[in-house]
Amino acid sequence: MMLHAILVETHANSDLLEKVIRKMTGENHYFFVHVDRKTKKYQDFLKLASHHVFFTDKRYNVRWGSVDQIYATLELINKARSIGVEFDYYHLISGQDYPVHSPQYFDDFFSGSTKSYMELDKKSPIEPRYMYYHLNGIMNVRKGGGETLKRYSLKLQKRLSSLFQLRKPLPMRPYKGSNWWSLHKDMVGYILTYINQHPEYLTRFRFSSCCDEVFFHTLAFNSKLKYTIVEDDLRYYDWHRTYPNEKLPRVLTHSDYNKIMTTNALFCRKMENKMSSKLIILLDDNENII
Repeated sequence: MMLHAILVETHANSDLLEKVIRKMTGENHYFFVHVDRKTKKYQDFLKLASHHVFFTDKRYNVRWGSVDQIYATLELINKARSIGVEFDYYHLISGQDYPVHSPQYFDDFFSGSTKSYMELDKKSPIEPRYMYYHLNGIMNVRKGGGETLKRYSLKLQKRLSSLFQLRKPLPMRPYKGSNWWSLHKDMVGYILTYINQHPEYLTRFRFSSCCDEVFFHTLAFNSKLKYTIVEDDLRYYDWHRTYPNEKLPRVLTHSDYNKIMTTNALFCRKMENKMSSKLIILLDDNENII
């Protein structure tokens, strides 16, 4: 039986996480949870601790788009590797993800596999994320004066970059994709070994923007294991607005059930307790539950 480490990055809603853990309960499923340091109700999460649910020793104040997202992910991986269990797979999900199928279906999907699953974005520009200095790590750039300051800062850097190079490029070809993935242990081992041997690679992502979508993909797709990667993160999202200014990806409801079930997704997001309550019931009662 293959062993799975479910790595969870969350900041709110312990009730939803409890439902996820309950649905995915299995002797070969372990959960490792990073709760954002800003979270006020941390004790509500700690109530979920058990012999298969662990919390990171260090908690980061994860600002949108900052390098702290990478730090939190590495903290989760290292926590999983510290408990003395050799996991076959590591699955990174958010606190607003929900499993689509039963634990048995999940296990059967990965049984005997050595593949890793990562979505690859071949259209969006990558270089601006790490070739300019970003303020994400020191302030909230999505609210108030932060947006204005970021805009002017990037405008100035673009002008200066036409005269001289502001930052060194990455040591390898960059790749980008969804920051949620399912990686085989061989890929995780390679990534950690590279970081330990080249600590400057991690340091290079300070003052970058949304590079949790670049950091792991760049290492994975430049490795000798790149041929084991399936360009699919096995997640369902909806990036299409149903009303003006709707935040994306949009919160899923029961009306999304049929669309979700026609995909090969193992997790779906974003979920919220109230808006997604009927969808959660449908997913819990679907035909794959054993």
